[in-house]
Amino acid sequence: MTTCQKNIYPAESADVKHFISGEKKRNDHYLHAVIRFDWNVDIDLLKKAVQATFKAVPLLTCRFVESDRKAFWEEAGWTADDMVFLIKSPDRERDVQDNLVIKPDEKVGPQLRITVIRDEEADTLAIILNHMICDGGGIRDYLYLLSKCYSAFAVDPDHAIVDMPDPGLRSIHQVFGSMSPEQMGRIRNAELQSYPQSEKDHLPLTGDAQHPFIITHQVPAAQFDLIKDYAKTRGATVNDALFAAYVCALSDALKTDWIVLDCPVNIRAYLPKGHQPGICNLTSNIICAVPSHAGESFDEALMSVKKVMDQQKGNLEPLKVYWDLEEVYQTLPLSEAKKRFPQIYSIPFNGMTNIGILDDKQLYFNGLRVEDALISGSIKYAPYFQIAVTTFRKAMTFSTNFHGTDDDYRWLDNFVNKMIGYFPK
Repeated sequence: MTTCQKNIYPAESADVKHFISGEKKRNDHYLHAVIRFDWNVDIDLLKKAVQATFKAVPLLTCRFVESDRKAFWEEAGWTADDMVFLIKSPDRERDVQDNLVIKPDEKVGPQLRITVIRDEEADTLAIILNHMICDGGGIRDYLYLLSKCYSAFAVDPDHAIVDMPDPGLRSIHQVFGSMSPEQMGRIRNAELQSYPQSEKDHLPLTGDAQHPFIITHQVPAAQFDLIKDYAKTRGATVNDALFAAYVCALSDALKTDWIVLDCPVNIRAYLPKGHQPGICNLTSNIICAVPSHAGESFDEALMSVKKVMDQQKGNLEPLKVYWDLEEVYQTLPLSEAKKRFPQIYSIPFNGMTNIGILDDKQLYFNGLRVEDALISGSIKYAPYFQIAVTTFRKAMTFSTNFHGTDDDYRWLDNFVNKMIGYFPK
């Protein structure tokens, strides 16, 4: 590891929020991604591309520090050599799994780890990025930036990368600053929905903090088109259909009258048109409750979900969480703010996040074809559970990240297969 002058960068309230989730053992606060190629990556070129991204995301080279008053990121001198690793593998899938569940130390750094897993045929990237730095939309933007740098250097090693995300644009105030006084009043005065939960809302999972795993299931492109068309004819969206299938599966597994869901909201939608945020966390959540649909049809669940989602359109409530977190973080000592955060931001036991589409035109590495790609969220601890969905060339990948036993693995594998079975075919 090389040394350099220590620069200091502020930690945002969202950064601290994710740190607390890790401390409280809700999840491990790391994002995960996999990119599968048709051939071998140029390792030196990949390292050069990673190094170039530090201009946009200097926090990758930092360690996370807590002081009495605030938290911050302190540059620790890490380089791309400390972040990119090559493994020659006789069992690609095993090594992808093993290298996705590694847990970096945010208080040491670095905050990014890319393992190139090379077998006889091609390379696969197993990527871990600290969720404290960015959300699902942020890691997607980072992967686009990484591929852009790789491709530019492949053509011209001396290429100067321009139009990078601004590392100074990480604060929630880039959203609040674009709001009208009337909107800000609605945000400050919003009443957050709360739905009491008990052990009845727990899935039958034992949990094992020492045994993290990631399960993936895929719905092919042809079925994606069918689901999209099916939903559209009923005035619904693919997102509505995803949650409807999830509600059906949860209704079969839980003996409750209501299915309470964590529904993440990408608040980049509130930014002014043309505004490019930095690589950061701009996801809040809405807590939704849908009647149980045990034994009922997918159509009935779809209409219930659509009704709930339609009611949330244009709702500024997700920004209330950020407003309250920011107010506490900016006015109280860090230790006091950390005690208050869980009272402001809480998530239901069960959730699903649709991270969205990975654009194969933007995820382009010169000289290589990306065969498949996915992003998944943090790895949950029992009783918390989440499914993350990404779409690449219309194929939807469902990622289930959990710390659990072998029995938990089998149960979750079966659960997601049942969920997918509800989709129209």
